Amino acid sequence: MEERPLHAVGSVSLREFRNYEALDLELSPGFNVVSGPNAQGKTNLLESLYLLSTTRLLRGQRDAEAIRDGADKATVSAKILPTETELGMSIERGTRKKASLNGLGLPRAADLIGRLPCVCVSAADMEIVRGEPSERRLFLDLELSSLYPAYLRHLTLYKRALEQRNALLKDSRERHHPAESFEIWEDQLANHGAGIRLARREFVASLGPLAQEIHEEMGQGEGLALSYLEKDEAATYEAALAKLAESRSHEIARGTTVVGPHRDDLEILVDSREARLFGSQGQQRTAVISTKMATLAFGRRHTGSPPLLLLDDILSDLDERRRSLLTQIVLSRAGQAVLTCTEASAAGEAILEKAKRFEVWAGSIKEA
Repeated sequence: MEERPLHAVGSVSLREFRNYEALDLELSPGFNVVSGPNAQGKTNLLESLYLLSTTRLLRGQRDAEAIRDGADKATVSAKILPTETELGMSIERGTRKKASLNGLGLPRAADLIGRLPCVCVSAADMEIVRGEPSERRLFLDLELSSLYPAYLRHLTLYKRALEQRNALLKDSRERHHPAESFEIWEDQLANHGAGIRLARREFVASLGPLAQEIHEEMGQGEGLALSYLEKDEAATYEAALAKLAESRSHEIARGTTVVGPHRDDLEILVDSREARLFGSQGQQRTAVISTKMATLAFGRRHTGSPPLLLLDDILSDLDERRRSLLTQIVLSRAGQAVLTCTEASAAGEAILEKAKRFEVWAGSIKEA
């Protein structure tokens, strides 16, 4: 029986977003295939959904760059079925982006996170394997924040405390600050840092076997292992509090905090070798896809429904064997999915016969 998500995007509306002047699009609760030449707006459509899910742009630029040339404001909204809940985001030049729920403004844009869980796979995700540790921490933070409100709270308060303590460290090179000034922020770093590390450890421990299972299907039996690497021995609240106090004088000289989860990493091994250093481009791509599809499976286990899956021209980049294998994985594991490709045929007949199809040209989309 074909699985349907408990919640799905029924429609999406864009105004002055990227190259779309105005777009109102009804999506299928199952598969949606969006095809067309490059630079016509396929990725922009996916990015609008990703923005509502994560409050971030898919390509990491400044928010104002998503506003269409000549406009002052861009808006994105989507209706979630079956509740008809409307999620909205507006971006205006010179101000912070604003989120809304059913037309009412939310205190912070981050209050939208978790209301539309999604898993997005794009070429930019190759940085999860071959990029800096910050890319892998961001991957963990985005996935965990969308699933666990408590994690998002830990992360937000940890970042605030880290910023305050770092400011104190730098200022202490010029003038003396009593220990009590540091202890206020160190208590918060220890508390929220322990919560972050616990959630990351448990998530990676659960994700690893799921990723390995998918990777075996796609990688001709190659092994894939994920492990969370903590850069210090301050995993608990008590240990972190002691370590922060102990390292304070050293960190004043450096002007930055070196203890805590903001320096940790996610290790990705293919056949027991670090994929970042020794993996071929094909192995790295397969490792990323396997890890991302594992987060889809994890989300389904956690919420009872698969998150929205966004695949940005990934199928076109794979050889025929891996494309066929990924198609089968998507068919068996995804609920609602939006796939982009230059040619619709890249999605494969098995998906196309189930999908609602769209064609994109110059910021205009029509049903095929």
